[in-house]
Amino acid sequence: MKTYKILIPVFNDWESLLSLLNNINALKINNIAYLKILIIDDCSTEILNKNIEFESFTDVEVIKNLKNIGHGKSIAYGINYLSKKNDFDYLIVMDGDGEDRPEEVKELILKSFDLPSLTITANRIKRSESAFFKLSYHLHKILTLVLTGHSIKFGNFMCIPKQDLNLIVSNKNLFVSFSGTVSKFIKNKTYIPSIRGVRYHGPTKMTFLKLIRHSLLIMSVFKIEVASRLLVLFLIYATLIFYFIKSMFLLFVLPIATVNIIIIFTLFLLYQKNSS
Repeated sequence: MKTYKILIPVFNDWESLLSLLNNINALKINNIAYLKILIIDDCSTEILNKNIEFESFTDVEVIKNLKNIGHGKSIAYGINYLSKKNDFDYLIVMDGDGEDRPEEVKELILKSFDLPSLTITANRIKRSESAFFKLSYHLHKILTLVLTGHSIKFGNFMCIPKQDLNLIVSNKNLFVSFSGTVSKFIKNKTYIPSIRGVRYHGPTKMTFLKLIRHSLLIMSVFKIEVASRLLVLFLIYATLIFYFIKSMFLLFVLPIATVNIIIIFTLFLLYQKNSS
């Protein structure tokens, strides 16, 4: 049987983590694969008071960050840590709060049996948030597609074979956006349809502002492509304005030019800040 390492970043939400691990344990995946758990504790201020012991996986490792670095960088740190080990065949990355559903862990593993050399993403087909957030998320996907040329319908929840992991482990884009890095540098991918689950404990931590930041971080991985596409779109727009509303050219063109400059500057700034 193949060995699957499950990487889970956590900040204080130990109750949800234990619920998740209990639900994974109930799936009895150990009948078809070996499971190992790596928990990246993002410098939690609350202490885990229980031992993590389950029948389906006895190998549970907890690594604590020296300071709080955030969800995405914790994943990148965990991947870099695992690159020095040779005790797994596949890496599964997921959240520990229940929004990445444990039953889909089994679906990822079963899919990897059929397509062992491909990275398998969990592509969202249904979400559990408000109508406003769902609309915002769809706009995020459209903008990402238009400006990067990549249709990114997945987040961090995925299964990556060891050989694909080696393609991105030393890539500093990994610290900027995990899903953006996978989309750009891992070409051979497939997916399973995924339904966003409901948090086990407490309200969702994904807000509209966090969605904007998430979208910008993805686009900053493609900063050159985004800048090029914005330039082309701007030139087309400016040409149309020149021919049809020449008398008001500056009034219509200058605000759009300013917005484009701000977007490009923000992407390069975010990339510089998060990749170092």
